Formats: sequence, structure tokens, C-alpha cells
Amino acid sequence: MPNPNLEYLYALNREGVKLDLSVTKMFSSMIGNPERDFSAFHVAGTNGKGSITSFIYNVLQQSTPAGMYISPHLVKFNERIMADDSFIEDEYISHFIQQHMPEIEILKLTDRNPTFFEVTTAMAFKYFSDRHVRTASVEVGLGGRLDSTNIVDPEVSIIANIGYDHFDKLGCSLTSIAYEKAGIIKRNVPVILLDDKVEVVKTVSRVAELNDSRLIKVSGVSSVSDLRTWETGMSFVLKTPVETYEIKTSMIGEFQVRNIAAAVLAIENGKSMSPDKTVIERGISQARWPARMEIIRNNPPVMVDCAHNPPAAHALVSSFKKFTKTRPTLLIGMLEDKDFFSYLRIIHDLSDDVIITTPQDTPRAMPAEQLGKVAVQVFKNVKVIADPTEAYEYATSNSNYVLVAGSMYLVGYIKMLEKSSVMPFDRHNNFQTPKITN
Repeated sequence: MPNPNLEYLYALNREGVKLDLSVTKMFSSMIGNPERDFSAFHVAGTNGKGSITSFIYNVLQQSTPAGMYISPHLVKFNERIMADDSFIEDEYISHFIQQHMPEIEILKLTDRNPTFFEVTTAMAFKYFSDRHVRTASVEVGLGGRLDSTNIVDPEVSIIANIGYDHFDKLGCSLTSIAYEKAGIIKRNVPVILLDDKVEVVKTVSRVAELNDSRLIKVSGVSSVSDLRTWETGMSFVLKTPVETYEIKTSMIGEFQVRNIAAAVLAIENGKSMSPDKTVIERGISQARWPARMEIIRNNPPVMVDCAHNPPAAHALVSSFKKFTKTRPTLLIGMLEDKDFFSYLRIIHDLSDDVIITTPQDTPRAMPAEQLGKVAVQVFKNVKVIADPTEAYEYATSNSNYVLVAGSMYLVGYIKMLEKSSVMPFDRHNNFQTPKITN
């Protein structure tokens, strides 16, 4: 049954993205500045920031009441906000909207209405405060400098890999985009940088220097050895200036190796907990990040991945090829504001066979017929099935291996069809010695 309070929240999106902090700060002040009640690890970037946010949360949760804020969700809104291993409750969402609707309406009259993301961010921070969270792992929504999450006072700022996603809002060069991401850097707060591109390093280094913030480059201070992969995970040795860790994770994809290194370095440089080898290894081993090279079905094998822009597509192609020699049938749906032609050209390296469909539940979805006209310029075998349920049924009935990608909306919908878990952890995980496949 539809939740009228959640529908009210979604309706606030009519003004779209507003990249300024004025209304966020006013609304937060009206509800008691909850962001002051917890410390944070603040994660920005184009690709990898969600995984890093999850890794940090799972380590923190081993020893302290922790929270996590991410966006967007895959299946249900509640996935965005977690405290002490539980998603935010429907009742809390309804109560928050009902209680603070007057403040939202006042802001509509005096300035502008807070957007969906601004109110959701405030709700997350209030939830953390009410649940007595000590430290939260907070993912930036868009950009960094003017993102609603940038009212937190972080222990560590983390900047993942940077690409051209949202260039229409953040700038058309890596330098301008990196400047926006580097806007999360706070005075005297250490910065973990995952990206090694020259323009990014130069820009982030300059912002860090201006803020007297210590810059820690992941590639400069950590090293990985003895990387092994198998069908359900990876293991490797991670060496940092503090410790040497024996990492085991059920997450696959070599890009996750660097994400884990960034998360571990962030924990080591934070104040919430003393770096503990056993605790960090256990937290990483229990972490999950749904829909990142995740196998959700075995017969036939179905892998889902949220890669939705060219850099993420490159990472997916590289990791998939190392994971298996299979040529999968691709099931692709995309949004209109993405670089869909470049994306299709990159992911074509995995297969000549693609099924094009339309993602659900978003006005930004690119119609399957329109994307199909582009796909025929790239792929040898293209089938267009607009309805994603029908497209998925066709794919699984006519393929030996299916890879679903292109849009989080599509991936989330497929996970919903398969009743696949969206929990970002498995606290009962117990690794057995794997059979190494490569």
C-alpha cells in the first residue's frame, strides 16, 4: 500500500537537484542540527564510493554503534539509511515527515522547498542522532562541495575514482569535477585519495594543502600481493603503513581490491577506533555491496552490476574477463542523461549479444526502442524488449549466462524479481578455504 508520507517526500523532487547548502543548513537547524551528534567518514567520487562506504561501515560496526547513508537505493527507500545493522523503519520515515512537514512548508514560502535528497539527508542524520550512532559512514550524493551531506564534520574525507558522470552539473573537465569532489575536504582532516589521474591528484592536492589537510594516496602508501580469486570471492594481502592484513571478501572484481585499501586506510587514520588487525579483517570479510558483480541466480548464472558510466564499464569488463572466460548475454537498460554510446562500445567487449530494455520507476529512463537504435551500431545481435520482466525471462530462458547492467534502476528491479538480498553485510559469514580458479 502506498505510503502518503513517502509520496510527499518524492514529490519534493520537482525542483530537481539544487547544488547549494543554504536550505540544507536551514532545515537542519530547524530540526536541531543532528549532524553534530555523531562523527563521520565522508566518501565522495564517481565510482567506488558506495563500496567504500559499506566497507567502512562494516568495520566500524564491529566495535561501535555505527550508521550508514547511501544513495540511491536498489529496491526500497529504507536501504538508504542504516543504523546498528537495521534499515530505517517505515514508522520512523512517516513520523519524520509528519513532524517536520511544517518546516518544509515554511521553507517553501520563505526561500525554496528542500529537495527530496536534502530532506532524506536530514532524516538520515536525525535517525543517527536518535539511535545514538557514534560514527556514520556517509556517501556523497552528487559532487561534494555543495552536496547536502557536506554539513557533516568528518574524521576522514575519502575521494574515490573520478569520472565524467554528471559533467553537466559539475563541469566538463576532470579538474573542475575533482574540485567539486574535493569540496568535502575540511581543515586539518586527513584525505584518502584513490584516484591516480594527474589532473585529479593535482587538484585534490591543492585543496588539501589550502586546508592544511594531510593527503594520503592509496597507491602511494599501500600495496597488494598474493591476490587470488574464486567463484564466490577473493583473498589478498594488504600492506599499509600501520599493518599487514590478510583480506578475504565475498565481493569479486579487482576494483574492489583498491576500494578495500581505501577503506582500511580511512579507518587507520580516523579517531573512532584504534586500528585492530582482527577487527578490520572481520569487518571487511562480512561486508557486502549488493549489485556489484553479484551473482543472484545459478541456473543459468545471472550476474548483476551497477556499472552505469564508461569508467565503471571499463572496470566491469576488466574484472569480468578475469573472473570467467564466458561470453554472456547482456541485458542492458540505461538512463537518458548517461553517455550511453560510449558505455555500449566498452561493454561490447564482453559479448556480441545484447537485450535492450527500459528501466523501471524513473522518468529519466531511456526508452528501449531508442537505445536499441544505438545498440545496433555496436552489437551484432540486438533484441529489444521494452518490458524488463519479459526481457529478463527471455534472457534467462535463452542464455547460458546473463549479465545485467547499465542502470541501478534496472539492476534493482531484477534483484526484486529474484528476491535477492539487499543487506550490505553477512554477520555470520565464515570463509572456508576456496578452490582457486585463477
